[in-house]
Amino acid sequence: MHVCRNNNRMKNKKPPRYKRIYIEYKNASTREIWEGIRDNFIFGFLGAILVVFIATRTDLAVLLGYLAYYSFMGRIVNRPKYVTDLGKLIVFPIPSALGAFVGYKLSYLLLQFI
Repeated sequence: MHVCRNNNRMKNKKPPRYKRIYIEYKNASTREIWEGIRDNFIFGFLGAILVVFIATRTDLAVLLGYLAYYSFMGRIVNRPKYVTDLGKLIVFPIPSALGAFVGYKLSYLLLQFI
């Protein structure tokens, strides 16, 4: 009787997170993943350049940055919410952070052109 309880627990146990992410990756289309990576990178990039533009008090750059950020925000807000571990743990945070870092680094170069 004790063995049956353990077998039932084993059947109800979820696979480890990395296996779920791998399965979700295999089930998603390549286009879907790359669109998410692109959108999240741009979202992070635009958010980071805004911070630098505001900190340097460059009014024209702040205006252009806000126009770009809020026009892109419509795309971010109106997309489906990430419900998978792949989306929550990889497709959203990693490209967003990389985009923010690139935006932070390149924003000073962009300021020289404005």
